[in-house]
Amino acid sequence: MSDFLSNFQGGNYEKTRQDKLYEKNKEKQKTDASAEKKRIPHEEQPVMENDFNQSESSSAASDSTASDKYADLSVEELLRIKKQERKDRQARKEAIDRGEELEKPSTPAAQSNQSSQRTPAKPTPSRQQHKAVQPRPEPQPVRPATTVPGEELTEIDPSYRRKKIIKYVVLAIIALVVAAAGYFAYYQFTHVEVPDFTGEELSEARAWSTENDVPLKVEQVYDFEKDANQIISQSTANKKIKKGTELKISASLGPDPEEAVPLPDFNTMALAAVREWIVDNKADNLSVIEENNDTKAAGEFIKLEMVSKDVTSETYKRKDKAKVYYSKGTEVLEKTIDVPEFVGKTKEEVEEWTKKNELTVEVAESNSDTVDSGKVISQGIGKGTKVAKKDKFPIVVSVGKAYIVPDYSQVKMEEAERNADNLSIKQEYSDTIPYGGFIGQSVIPGQSYKEADRPVVEVAYSIGKPFMRDLRNNTLEGEIQKIFYEEYQSKGAAITYQVYYVDSAVTKGTVVDMSQYNEFVGINAVIRLGVSRGNVQNQDASDDASQNNGSEG
Repeated sequence: MSDFLSNFQGGNYEKTRQDKLYEKNKEKQKTDASAEKKRIPHEEQPVMENDFNQSESSSAASDSTASDKYADLSVEELLRIKKQERKDRQARKEAIDRGEELEKPSTPAAQSNQSSQRTPAKPTPSRQQHKAVQPRPEPQPVRPATTVPGEELTEIDPSYRRKKIIKYVVLAIIALVVAAAGYFAYYQFTHVEVPDFTGEELSEARAWSTENDVPLKVEQVYDFEKDANQIISQSTANKKIKKGTELKISASLGPDPEEAVPLPDFNTMALAAVREWIVDNKADNLSVIEENNDTKAAGEFIKLEMVSKDVTSETYKRKDKAKVYYSKGTEVLEKTIDVPEFVGKTKEEVEEWTKKNELTVEVAESNSDTVDSGKVISQGIGKGTKVAKKDKFPIVVSVGKAYIVPDYSQVKMEEAERNADNLSIKQEYSDTIPYGGFIGQSVIPGQSYKEADRPVVEVAYSIGKPFMRDLRNNTLEGEIQKIFYEEYQSKGAAITYQVYYVDSAVTKGTVVDMSQYNEFVGINAVIRLGVSRGNVQNQDASDDASQNNGSEG
């Protein structure tokens, strides 16, 4: 059992199969030879039997001879012989395909087999005649004499050449189909069908050209019949073009804006007729405005306005802008607007609400100790009342606490100076009011003002009667006016002075004499001042001074 299974393992299976095939072919040859003997006349049978036996003996002898020779060869020589036999078998197969005669084997075993086949038995005349009459049997696969059991058996297929031709034809057809399909696919990929864009928007053509890689060349012209950006014509439509090929398109710019369009007499035209005229003449820059009018009935013409003063009804062009007004009649307003509560809310909230509802807000301002500045103190129309558009809506808005001017006659000068907020304090001479007494204030006490309008109050306090100090021998004539202004006149005293000149040895221009000094004087006093001429010698100075004093006395 193990020997039987070993025949199906590895290379044993192929060797066993070749042996079985060889035995089968050998049996078939014997069967064919027996059948041929039966068809040959009786007198020729011995001869044919002799031939067959001779052939069998020759074949057996050649097989045994080849086996003996193989037994004496080395492994390398045996491999070389096997390789040569395979080449011979391949050459015979190609020769059979071409219809040529088989070449003789070149191996030693084959040569010995060839020598045994060179001298076949000479057929008798009756056998030659029989061959001429009998049809030749179909060629059977013949195993070469050099083939030994275990070698690959070569079979010759008579239809091989026809199958090979069919194979090449099929391959050629497939190649043509693939080439045609490739060209079709290439054509479909590189070409695109152009739709008819006539009458469509230019934007659609641009979107299509971008998507399909077809550049556009657009020519725009004025056309009264076509709207702006509407396509008039194109160079190719409903045909395929190669991608990248330029497509020419003519698009409309609309009607010519420079074309003169004389305006009709709108006084005799109804509103509907005016709108129809605008559409028919494509005068898109002529606007129709309807507004309420208390003197014109609804639908009546009111006026025509030209944006440019240089344009008239006769010179009007399509590009010029104009407005034609028609009446909607008297506006009837219904009280449908609910008034909300605005007390305590800001002025801006009220203004926003009145603007939204087309009301007129009237704002009055007032001081308030309880309502912050900018917020509503009261409203003229109460919450929940119905009002109509264009009604007036009065409100009172707080400006904050009021400023009441104090009575500074009741405030001492020192206290007023400590609280000098929006206060200007002046000190003035007075013949009747003692030092520190209240003289007056610029704003009447008790008056109220908005905080933003708060005034500056000037308050005057007395510094008593003016005291004239001694200016002699230390004051120059040029300093007199400054001293009298700063010390007296600026403080409410209307004291003036008179200058006279005297001969004196004192430096020229020096005050050497005064009518009053180091004493209180009236606020309207006039002081006489003597000024030195500086023309007397020093030794006479004392005499001159005494003489001057005597003359003044």
